[in-house]
Amino acid sequence: MLPNELPSHIQPEKLCRKGDGAGIAISGQIKLSNLKGLLKDLRNQPNAIVKVSLLFSMDEEGLCCVKGELQTDLQLICQRCLQAMAYHLQIAIQVSPVSSDQQAAALPHRYEPLWVPMGEISMAEWIAEEIHLALPLAPCHEPSCE
Repeated sequence: MLPNELPSHIQPEKLCRKGDGAGIAISGQIKLSNLKGLLKDLRNQPNAIVKVSLLFSMDEEGLCCVKGELQTDLQLICQRCLQAMAYHLQIAIQVSPVSSDQQAAALPHRYEPLWVPMGEISMAEWIAEEIHLALPLAPCHEPSCE
């Protein structure tokens, strides 16, 4: 168990409505190996930890919004030389929970929809999905391979 371990499930709408207007902050860590939705090669990095920092609040339009950041250091395979490479992943989060296509379509452009059809989501599944979306299609050493 990690210090500052994240809750396994959250109810984003409830978290957004709690607090005194400043919102509810959640921060913590989760091991990559606990993110079952990730590819096996990513999960097999036993020392890799995702640092999570999120703020659940209501915006000026009365919409539930979740803003924050995910950070982790990964070992990926360079697609030029096929050798391991260190890759720092930093993901900015700015989402609003929705439960239908109509709600998603009505969101302002500054928010991505966070699908929460039953009011609750798994933190591990959400984090794994965000990591998959942020990974480069073809990771390569920068500026070039050694």
